[in-house]
Formats: sequence, C-alpha cells, structure tokens
Amino acid sequence: MQFEVQCDMNDGIVIMDPCFVKDMNEDILNAMNIFLDPDGETELADDFPGEDWNDVYKRETAPLISLAKDGKLWISLLPPCEKSFVLKEADDDKLTEKLMIASGRVVAVMASELLQCLYYPELEMELLGETELENGEYKIGSSADVMIGIKRQK
Repeated sequence: MQFEVQCDMNDGIVIMDPCFVKDMNEDILNAMNIFLDPDGETELADDFPGEDWNDVYKRETAPLISLAKDGKLWISLLPPCEKSFVLKEADDDKLTEKLMIASGRVVAVMASELLQCLYYPELEMELLGETELENGEYKIGSSADVMIGIKRQK
C-alpha cells in the first residue's frame, strides 16, 4: 500500500484494522489529541496549568499507548510535511511494535482525520490507503524515512 501525506501541522499516521475503531472511547480520543501535541504548543496545555508538559504527556497518552501495545493500532507522529509512504513486508530489526489484524483489512489514515470522524460519526473518513492482509499478529515499525515495514508473526 502506497499513500501520500500532506500535513501543515503536527499530525500522525495511524495504521489499523478498522474493526478496532469500536475500542476508541473518549479517553483514547483525548489521549490522541495530546499525543499530537508532544511539545505542549496548543491550547491543550492550558487545561493543565502549572504542570510540566512532559508529565502531562506521559500520563494523558497512556490509554493510547496501551491500545497500541495491544496491537489495535500503530501511530507515528509526523511534522509538517509532504511525503509518500509505502507499507510493505519487511524483515527488519526496527519492526518492534505489534499490530493485530482480525478482519483481513488494514487502513492508513491521518490521526487528525480519525479524530474528526470519531467526534463526528456522520462524516465519512478519508483514508490514505487500505489493503487486505491475512488475519493474525504482525510486527510493524518505521523501517526507513518513507517506509513502514510489516511482517506477519508465525
């Protein structure tokens, strides 16, 4: 799967089996908003007066990190950029994170788009791309600047 990314602000790429969208509750949405602001540069920081942003970031993103560790999504921060990415099978030591596929379908979406569509379910999500993969557990990670590697675990 190859896809183009254009973002003019900090954003992220999410790769997941869409069957796990049901696991994204309000805590996850709040955590994703904070995840997209690693330096505390948005108005979100105003919600935590007097607290060190690093402490806030670690604490408040914990539900999202837990969901990712369970393999229900893979998320990576992106600075403002225009790039092409490709998701392809790779055998690389950098593939350290787990991704579960339960429906045979994998989608790539900008984190901001996913958030918007979860907050407003009547909107249709604009995917970066989608592909089919055999159900199972995969390892995934950024293997190069524009490649996201994935490998099925036996």
